[in-house]
Amino acid sequence: MAVADMDSLPDEVLEFILSLLPPYKDLHDCMMVSRRWRRCVLNVVKQKQRNLYRAISEFDVRWERITPIDMAPTISKRYSHTAVIHDNSMFVFGGCTCAMTTFNDLWRLDLSKRKWIRPLAMGTYPSPKACSSMIRHNDTLILFGGWAYPPSYPLYQSWHLFNELHVYDIISNRWTSVTTENTPPPVAGHSVSIVGEWMIMFGGLQKPCNAVHCEKSNDIWRLNLKTWTWYKQEVENGPKPTGRFGQTQVVINPENLLILAGSGGPTYHHCDAWILNMVGDLWTWKKVEILGKNNEPTNIWSNPGCKIDDKIVVLNRIKESDKSPIAAYYPKATWNVASARTAPEDGRLSRIDLANRANDKDDNVNGKRGTLRNQKRVAEEEERPLGGSSGNVKVHGLPSSSSFSMSAFNGPPERRTEASDRIRERRLANLLKVEENLTKGAYKREKKTYYLGVYVLDISRVLENPPVATWQPPKNLKNGPEETILYTLVKGKSELVMFGGIQKDANSIGFSKNLSSQISNSLHFITAPSYVI
Repeated sequence: MAVADMDSLPDEVLEFILSLLPPYKDLHDCMMVSRRWRRCVLNVVKQKQRNLYRAISEFDVRWERITPIDMAPTISKRYSHTAVIHDNSMFVFGGCTCAMTTFNDLWRLDLSKRKWIRPLAMGTYPSPKACSSMIRHNDTLILFGGWAYPPSYPLYQSWHLFNELHVYDIISNRWTSVTTENTPPPVAGHSVSIVGEWMIMFGGLQKPCNAVHCEKSNDIWRLNLKTWTWYKQEVENGPKPTGRFGQTQVVINPENLLILAGSGGPTYHHCDAWILNMVGDLWTWKKVEILGKNNEPTNIWSNPGCKIDDKIVVLNRIKESDKSPIAAYYPKATWNVASARTAPEDGRLSRIDLANRANDKDDNVNGKRGTLRNQKRVAEEEERPLGGSSGNVKVHGLPSSSSFSMSAFNGPPERRTEASDRIRERRLANLLKVEENLTKGAYKREKKTYYLGVYVLDISRVLENPPVATWQPPKNLKNGPEETILYTLVKGKSELVMFGGIQKDANSIGFSKNLSSQISNSLHFITAPSYVI
């Protein structure tokens, strides 16, 4: 019986076997076997990238979750941290704890082995902070800004902003504090991008010199990564994005950046998009027309976006479909055959002819509410005196304590006042009973769990004149994680990596007191479905 080896397999079979390996170090090492294997590995890498793009475009992704129980040692729970992909690793720095204090630790996730590693770095460590920016440039990580709320600060100083610049050398495992010229004001919640030898920074919460309160900024700063010198960039007069923080910033090409969404304060969140053209001495803002507004996610400021080719992926709460019928009322004059032909094809429209429809059970007829039988009974009761032998007041036309009828006020003024007072007392008693039941927990609402789905913004036309972006109609994905905010979402090799955050609705984050059970340190990987040959 002949035994086949790997070299005897067709290229299609060999590529399928190689595609089962993690797209990192193990797959890269297979390129060293032979020229044929190198060619097959390169084909696998391209195919994996195409599969991820197609899965995102068609909303057909596969979720993989790794809990901290499966990993030892593991990183602490956190949110508002920063994360960067470099080669075969994901680096995570800082973030907030459940007690609103901040970290200054650095962790590395081995994406090939799915294992956390704590680098014991040397040099000058950054201050504990959250909402900072960290971005990769060659073999270094550049960390800037952030805010902290350590307990050592005075009570009158609720939190502190930073404008420190630190550089982490991945090869030598060392932090370095860099002193720069013309440093921007302390800032947090800003966004950065690397374009050539420049780091471009936009927006954030800033605290100018001699200012008491923070301001939402729309300034542009650029840092020369060779001379470590800051410059404040001037822009042409005209429309520009308002001050914000928590926005998504992506590079379209070496001459254009895209700014998406952001927060303008506790009650005002942006859903707009802007193109920043970086040609010439004066840069130019252009507002992007966004189509498909009914498909856009909510609270994008608390859900970072990630660029995949000409798409931006945002994870957000899955919207519930509303399939209740739409009631359309037509007067008798317009109820004809022509109106019937205008009905939508889904059959959700129900038509009601107001002229010929029967009286509802709760119609108001001659000042009395209820069915015709109840109205007849009310007419008989109105012939009786207001008081009875038992001394109780009979309120006419009141089938229950929650109903109300104008017939109770048909008597003399003093009796009308007495009747209205009794109605008020009865209602107050009912309200007290409801309040007592609520206090005892008689009415308990079951907490509804929401899950994250994939939302996609098509940015393939943002460089046209005028620029246009489109939210694609989403498909509900029931296998995503529980709704989470303030996490990180970064692009690995043919996969997206989501880490940390708070399992909570963005609208209620400001009212939380105990977040220990809601902060996460789980990992979620978004990949394309597996294919077989």
